[in-house]
Amino acid sequence: MYSIEVNRLCKSYRKEEKGQGRFGGLRFFFRRKYREVQALRDVTFSVERGEMVGVIGPNGAGKTTLLKILSGVLYPDGGSVSVLGSVPTRREKKFLRSITYFTGQRGFLSLTIWDLPPVDGYELIRHIYGIPEREFRKRLKYLAELLDVEDLIRTPLRKLSLGERTKVELVAALLHFPDLVLLDEPTIGLDIVSQKRLWEFFRLYNVERRATLLITSHYTRDIEELGRRVLILHRGRLLYDGDRKYLIRGLPDRKLVKVIFRDSPPPSLRGWRIEGDTAVKQVEKSRLSDELRLISTDSSVIDITIEDPPFEDVIREIFTRGEINGKVFNGS
Repeated sequence: MYSIEVNRLCKSYRKEEKGQGRFGGLRFFFRRKYREVQALRDVTFSVERGEMVGVIGPNGAGKTTLLKILSGVLYPDGGSVSVLGSVPTRREKKFLRSITYFTGQRGFLSLTIWDLPPVDGYELIRHIYGIPEREFRKRLKYLAELLDVEDLIRTPLRKLSLGERTKVELVAALLHFPDLVLLDEPTIGLDIVSQKRLWEFFRLYNVERRATLLITSHYTRDIEELGRRVLILHRGRLLYDGDRKYLIRGLPDRKLVKVIFRDSPPPSLRGWRIEGDTAVKQVEKSRLSDELRLISTDSSVIDITIEDPPFEDVIREIFTRGEINGKVFNGS
């Protein structure tokens, strides 16, 4: 059963263009100019129930636009969208009770109860969704324990750190136990400790609630930690939909070579990154044999390892090219 079905989705918007020079702003005031921006272009994919899928792309790739369409906030210009069997823009009660849209920026609590403790906001959510008192207490205990915020929910929101606010905002977003969780840059601005706690929580929620999670981010680490399947958006186009490991193995024409020396790498090495007693270099596959032959003649070499390039490097290369081998790469 599919939680999300998207077929040839398109969305564009007009962006104001101000003139340059001393009188550019004045001319714009009397005669406005706009240019058409294609936020999404013929995007097609589906997500099964219980899947956790990462969506990655640079700023302006269309990630947030996609989530807003899936949540019913924006109308698409073309194509079709089905979420949990409903058309999002109809905003039916059953649909709205089954989803949540969480952003790493300001959430529900920040917009409503800034000077009050989170628990007051949770009570408001309980009444909005009509959650019975006993069930509400049970859910709050479950989420607060998972996110380790039992000691925070009675502290005024404005006194919490960014990481703490993110976690109590997540409790608010999930109190109605949604079947579909749309996460827009959920770890933005967080330190690595807070990020790890959120990764652990999302994995647990996905398994225990059998919920579908769609996570957008431009942090490659988020995608590595949270999903085998990845969608890559670039300038509104879906460049890749498939398993992350096939992307890493199938795309690069280079390998990462690490050479460990007995003492330290010789100064004659050029083009290698030196890390203590280790030299590191990305080598084109066609030149791999020659490089290994040269380096192995050094008697101080202890070990040589050959690996796929880091996921972050692969993604950076894709964004630079704007394509994968000149076409959409299907790695499923």
